[in-house]
Amino acid sequence: MASKTTETALLVELRDVFVDVFHISAAEVGSETQFGELPQWDSMGHMDLMVALESKFGVEITAETISKLVSIPAIIAHVKAKQNG
Repeated sequence: MASKTTETALLVELRDVFVDVFHISAAEVGSETQFGELPQWDSMGHMDLMVALESKFGVEITAETISKLVSIPAIIAHVKAKQNG
């Protein structure tokens, strides 16, 4: 597992996950993108995204956390906290 990944590096990796899960271009994913802004990021897409995030970053995402991870900044903060904690 990478130690103390920077926010910029995490954003690049997150974009890759969004591209893979939602079949979109990386340019469609901004640093402030939120749930619902992409047509593919609906409730079903959100679950696919959570599974992909767990796999990519090796972090646990609980049922309680799923509802909080609705923006790129929230996802970055969660991944950083789990990797550094």
